[in-house]
Amino acid sequence: MLLTICTVRQLPQAFALGDSFRQFAGQAATEPIVIGLVDRLDALPADFSSPYPLLPVAELLLPEELATLSAQYTPTEFAAACKPLFIAEAFRRYPEVDNLVYADPNVQFLFPLTALWQQLSTATILLTPFITRSLSAGEPDEKFLQNIGLYSADFLAFRRSLETDRMLSWWDDRVRTRAYVNFCAGLCLDQIWLMHVPVFFRQTRVLRNAGWHVALWNLPERTLTPEAGHWLVSGPAGKNEPLLFFNFKGLLNPNEGFFTHQNRLRSSEKSPVAVLLADYRQAVTRQKVPVADNQPTTYGQQPEPPVLRGWRYELVKSMRSMIRFLDRVYLPAIR
Repeated sequence: MLLTICTVRQLPQAFALGDSFRQFAGQAATEPIVIGLVDRLDALPADFSSPYPLLPVAELLLPEELATLSAQYTPTEFAAACKPLFIAEAFRRYPEVDNLVYADPNVQFLFPLTALWQQLSTATILLTPFITRSLSAGEPDEKFLQNIGLYSADFLAFRRSLETDRMLSWWDDRVRTRAYVNFCAGLCLDQIWLMHVPVFFRQTRVLRNAGWHVALWNLPERTLTPEAGHWLVSGPAGKNEPLLFFNFKGLLNPNEGFFTHQNRLRSSEKSPVAVLLADYRQAVTRQKVPVADNQPTTYGQQPEPPVLRGWRYELVKSMRSMIRFLDRVYLPAIR
């Protein structure tokens, strides 16, 4: 079973994700593909028909709970705060399903998922780390990643079990009130909490395979090579593995994610990343959803922080450096 969470504006990506899952899911191709909607259904035209079941967040929370959650968070934080709730509800609504894969709408599956089902046959929870080795000079680096967590919440997989239920309940309790992006308070959406999962919950497996969850943040440590009908990935160990799935967050839209100022990846028009991105754009463009790119979201009433670039970004960095300097320097009081 596949679950994703998105706004109305992200539905084309969610549909493209669902199509890719159905193509490569193998034994699970007939299982449900559910789209958790952190938006209102009436934001869509009355005659709109979704190829996959839509599960609106209003069906999961009481009106007063929904209003409270929406008032305290940005749209990004709101979606993160609802993720454990959606996963638990999907397991409840589909009791015949034992394995659940959560993937962000930016993800595309690119190879048969046989290895994924094999991993879930002996593990309860699957996590993918952002990086699997130390990085050379540049951004992001290990210190930057410490602020956002060790594991990406854009892909998670679960096997139905009491341990999974216990983890989802624990996770939901944390993110319902602490899914803020507040680095000074040690908070970063839903994924900062995932650092504790391998310690707190049995049969959690951290997947270091180079072909799993290739993305903007780990591309500098991996090499992509086209093969007949698929891609191979060479990771830190030098072993070639099939590219199972790719996360296009920060590539399709450079204002998304936490790496909006990364300086490691400079892809040319003929690079493997550019080829993959062009194919992904086509897959998203094929989805016919009658919504505008600037369609406002319903929930998450706090404004998203603007992404600054150019001289504005350099000015903010300089001001922050000055403040840090003043914090370290003793200045005598002037009377």
